[in-house]
Amino acid sequence: MDKAAERVRSRRAGQSGFTLVEVIVVLSVVLLLTGIAVPMISSYMEDGRRARAEAECKVIGASMISFYKDIGSYPTRNSGSTNNFIYSLFTGATMPTTNPWSGGHNWITWGMGNRGDLLNNHLMINRPQNAAGAAYPTTGSMRWRGPYTNGSSPLDPWGRPYVINVVSGFFQNATNYKRLWVVSAGPNGIFDTSANATATTNLAGDDIGMMVSQQP
Repeated sequence: MDKAAERVRSRRAGQSGFTLVEVIVVLSVVLLLTGIAVPMISSYMEDGRRARAEAECKVIGASMISFYKDIGSYPTRNSGSTNNFIYSLFTGATMPTTNPWSGGHNWITWGMGNRGDLLNNHLMINRPQNAAGAAYPTTGSMRWRGPYTNGSSPLDPWGRPYVINVVSGFFQNATNYKRLWVVSAGPNGIFDTSANATATTNLAGDDIGMMVSQQP
């Protein structure tokens, strides 16, 4: 009986759980794999956000072009139906009350001042700067035929408005305001692209966008 009991105890010992060394080895491997996988996943997610921003800029840009074809100008009217008044437009359902970006820029200053407005007020409804009535014509060959967006214009993948520098669609300057952009400030939330937008200005830093038009 003693030998039989010893054999049973020996089998049970051989079937026992991991040793402390084995547990440490397994945990080390798991931590190593996690350290490799997390940056890779983060990189893939960031690539996905950039791809989404590029696609949304193109959709917004196409809506702007459709508006231009109908009206004959870009959305720059104010609440008093004065043309060429708005300098920059923000996407999103509501105008931000504080700067949602990580730095200052002329586009932000214009947009959050009296030279700015929501893109929705021009493309989704015909109420620039929350005008009481339609500011763009609703009759005639050159008229507002909106809405030009399927619902509210989106925020970028980092939760901030896209900016459209519509000042570049009308402002007459020898060198500046030549390129009209739809722009996201990108992951860092800082606009790196010059607001002057000369004929050779390109998107800078990690800014993401689409050029809608260019003045000669």
